[in-house]
Amino acid sequence: MAQAFHLRLITERAGGGDPIIRERDVAGPEAGIGRAPDNDVILADLAVDLKHARMRFAGDGRVVLETVSGAPFTVDGRSTQRAEIDLARGPVAGFGSYRLAFETAEDGATVTVTREDDDHHPAPSVFSLQARVFNRRNMAWVLGSTIALICLLVPLFLSGVLAPRIHPDQQWSSGPLSKAHAFLETDCKACHVKNFQAVRDDACQSCHGAGDAAPKSLARAREAGSPFEPLLASDHAPRDKLEAATPLPASLGGKVSTLVQRAVGHPTDRCASCHIEHTKAGPVPGSTPEAPMDHKPRLVVVQDCASCHSQLKMRLKTTELVDTPNWEKHATFKAMVVTSAGPKPTFQRIALNTAPQERNGLTFPHDLHLQPLGGVARQAIVLGKNKGYGAALECASCHRPDAGGTGFQPIEMERDCGSCHSLAYARGSDGRLLELPHGELQKVVDTLAGRRLTGGAGSNRQRPGTIRPEAFSATGASAYRATFSRGGACYDCHTVAWEGDTVRMAPVSLTQRYLPRGGFDHSVPEHGGPGQAKAGGFECADCHKAQTSARSGDVLIPDLKSCATCHGQTTAQIAAADDADCTTCHSFHAPGQATPKPGHPPLETLRWTQQVARLGD
Repeated sequence: MAQAFHLRLITERAGGGDPIIRERDVAGPEAGIGRAPDNDVILADLAVDLKHARMRFAGDGRVVLETVSGAPFTVDGRSTQRAEIDLARGPVAGFGSYRLAFETAEDGATVTVTREDDDHHPAPSVFSLQARVFNRRNMAWVLGSTIALICLLVPLFLSGVLAPRIHPDQQWSSGPLSKAHAFLETDCKACHVKNFQAVRDDACQSCHGAGDAAPKSLARAREAGSPFEPLLASDHAPRDKLEAATPLPASLGGKVSTLVQRAVGHPTDRCASCHIEHTKAGPVPGSTPEAPMDHKPRLVVVQDCASCHSQLKMRLKTTELVDTPNWEKHATFKAMVVTSAGPKPTFQRIALNTAPQERNGLTFPHDLHLQPLGGVARQAIVLGKNKGYGAALECASCHRPDAGGTGFQPIEMERDCGSCHSLAYARGSDGRLLELPHGELQKVVDTLAGRRLTGGAGSNRQRPGTIRPEAFSATGASAYRATFSRGGACYDCHTVAWEGDTVRMAPVSLTQRYLPRGGFDHSVPEHGGPGQAKAGGFECADCHKAQTSARSGDVLIPDLKSCATCHGQTTAQIAAADDADCTTCHSFHAPGQATPKPGHPPLETLRWTQQVARLGD
């Protein structure tokens, strides 16, 4: 039987008498609680958040109450953010002035909602606004008249005298919006959701939310009239941990100011604390009304990396991160290494100072390929003449930069290895070489057996990684054994093992990004690459010891000591060299990526493809 919540809302009459009782059912397994009208249980109290909490069934006779907004509630008088309650005990939950009494029902739970007005409307005192002179009506007239006089009548009078200097309409705005948000100029509530409340992160993330929220964010930006696609940003860390890890300012005044702001609902770690709107371009003190608007909100650095991470464990006891006050205390690099290949490979982050080994299914000795006078070099010189190079192999012969130059394209056998490692296995009746398909083991088996490649799952499909010769003809069986034996097309590069007449080939799994917690940019000239030594950068071999690596399982990623050659400087040295510090490899919103380079593209280059023609400087 499906469980349901039976709601009983009891409202007291203003003039006394029998209360008004309204009843309705909410089908389980979950119901929302809050002030917003789309909640299942609507509580009209400003002490209750719009989306405050939810309740759901957790088994027979048990219900779980948990906060959604982060604000607490009470259960039997105790404040909490999550509670699993037993309906048989008749628990009572409190949200502001409302009480939710729970009882067991035959097909779920009965929830009786009442409001305790007596506790929230104390008797008026001599200092209340209900006094005879300064009552609410008189105060409203006085304040309203004052606002009209100061903000409307006086500016209208002065505008005729000081028209060139005073713009009456500007007193209602704290400044222009940036070009990125200019389409919201007449929609203040898009950001300022509540009156007299600072802009909350929820308002920013409604258009800029990343991850699972990205589709809703983009849809919301379209609905709001954005002429281009907004930049999506994730939180640096969970909000509760971020607040706990952020230290108070060093000065006493700064500490008091921060604590007061937090107490009155104006936290200093909001999106709007760093990304400031309503400002002019250029330095704020020297701005003029004619100064152009910024392309995006002004960025103000409130905290640097070291201020939080230098004593992180002291403020955040549960963190697994190492305190990093400077480069010398930086944690050892941990590379993402494939520990077992296959259809479902497993990866593990292992410290580089332990010399980890990968199990990627390949047999590839870097030292053999990079010997300048070896057999591979001679073969590359001879065969490469037909390909347009004809020189000994170097790193750039196989590793090609991606479109942005930050990383490298995945290795492709036909393009990067096919010049020397032929896939030919026989000669056809017309004299042309017959080549094996690469990448799918079953297609290799079908080709050697003389079966037509259909690309579908045939009845002859074997378990991946295993090949048996039963279905081969005499010619096919000979080609099959030659292909997977020493000197064969597959043997030189793949891990192959024979068990009688059965061959096993290890699946190939390659790591695409070894350091997922940091962003390394190969396009930076100082980071080097082919030919960069002449420009003052490093060559590949300066950081990647491929010339001495005889095993494909070697992880050829430079360790912390290698990077410290340049980055292990003092703060003063880094600043003097106009270099970056932590943000070189870790950005705030995406710690696993480098901070975007300075500069911002013109607004016209940002995209809503179908609307980009509307833009203009």
